[in-house]
Amino acid sequence: MKKYLFMGVYLLLAGCSLNVQVKREMVVTTDSKIVTTQQTTSQPSSQQMTTQPKSQQQETKKETTQQSLGNQKVVLSVKPQIQQVWNYCAPTTVSMMLSSRNVDVDQYTLAKEMGTYEPFGTHNRDAIRILNKHLFGYEVPTGNQAGYRLETVTNPSPQSEQMRLFKERVKKNIQDGYPMYYTMDVSKVYTGSKGEHNVIGIGYKTTPDGKDIDVLYYLDPSPNQQDKVYGGLKTITPAELFESMMTCEEPNYAW
Repeated sequence: MKKYLFMGVYLLLAGCSLNVQVKREMVVTTDSKIVTTQQTTSQPSSQQMTTQPKSQQQETKKETTQQSLGNQKVVLSVKPQIQQVWNYCAPTTVSMMLSSRNVDVDQYTLAKEMGTYEPFGTHNRDAIRILNKHLFGYEVPTGNQAGYRLETVTNPSPQSEQMRLFKERVKKNIQDGYPMYYTMDVSKVYTGSKGEHNVIGIGYKTTPDGKDIDVLYYLDPSPNQQDKVYGGLKTITPAELFESMMTCEEPNYAW
């Protein structure tokens, strides 16, 4: 997909390896505190495609709460990376997704395998194909096979069936320890920016009544979107994310 130049310049972080080991944990909090911790082991999924499949022999540490589910925050602990080439947002996003499952592949290797090129960047189908290759051993899952799948957003309405399924998939993925893959038009998200962009979805927070998703948490690999305190950690509502996809050439997310 088309990527963007960062305000007319791009930052190349030469000689800095960002392939760091990830502390794979899920943090579930209320507004005030983290409550209890338990160890769980995810098993291969045989569910239909509305739920995110899981890989074998993976453990996910997560926090659980006995309190009200209102304002519950569920966020995967993923070590961030910064894209080192201006159009490497998809390879960097996939590199973070893989590292969250203890699979280390650098963004340069992934860009070559995905066929990332100028001036376009990376097609979403190629990004997810290579993600599945490294994570599950095959590029395109079929039937009920475990694996990431692309969804094309056509209806941004908060009341749409696509939105309902998206929220269901976000909750299932994050609870099982699997990040999301988002596409966005950054002109709808960041002032003064333009172009299509990929980020890794790492969590969500529920509404006060616990019945819906209030905000999504994601890590942005762009060097121009790094905060001094929070780095690339950002929030966006599901409605805002869907609206930002509608002007993309490839309005996709992967779950």
